[in-house]
Amino acid sequence: MTVSPFAPAATPPTGTWYIDPLHSSVGFVARHLGFVRVRGRFTDVEGTVRITDPVEDSSVEVRIATATVDTGVPMRDRHLRSHEFLGSERHPVMEFRGHSVRRQAGHWSMEGDLTIAGRTRPVTLTGDFLGEDVFPFTGGRRLGFTAHTRLDRREFGVSGLPPAPGAEIFVGAEVDIELEISMIEHDIRAMAEQTLGRPLAL
Repeated sequence: MTVSPFAPAATPPTGTWYIDPLHSSVGFVARHLGFVRVRGRFTDVEGTVRITDPVEDSSVEVRIATATVDTGVPMRDRHLRSHEFLGSERHPVMEFRGHSVRRQAGHWSMEGDLTIAGRTRPVTLTGDFLGEDVFPFTGGRRLGFTAHTRLDRREFGVSGLPPAPGAEIFVGAEVDIELEISMIEHDIRAMAEQTLGRPLAL
């Protein structure tokens, strides 16, 4: 058992932190036919988190490559990349810009703006700070966060509905976003690309 040299902290430490694309998960859950949960994720993500003192003024900038959507079914992934959903050819990147943080009932929330398929809407992420530890590959510090939100894809113009009676039941309008984020105190994009054996699609 490895013991972290850093003690858990109620508030994340200040500084600029870089999202680790190799150990972070940007996932989503949608309903199919009204009740079956279908899960997916985006494999390529990059961004910076600037934690300030006071922490309420912290900010986030995140970019996600829409073409890297992965639900485990290639035909479905191609449909999600099409103009009926994400429109990856025209909108290769979705972005989140967080601009204020607050703590409530033991959890953290961040207000921000999410842009998908060229439309921007306000979004609130709610989650937890998991603590501080050592990033074993470089010896630097890392932070862990988990967060979630629910959004209505129709507000972003993501309809994806075929012209058929009852089509709205195929894919639910509400989508749950689930984030597991690892952040490092230095930019590890080059290391990530070397590990992946390819450039990030961003």
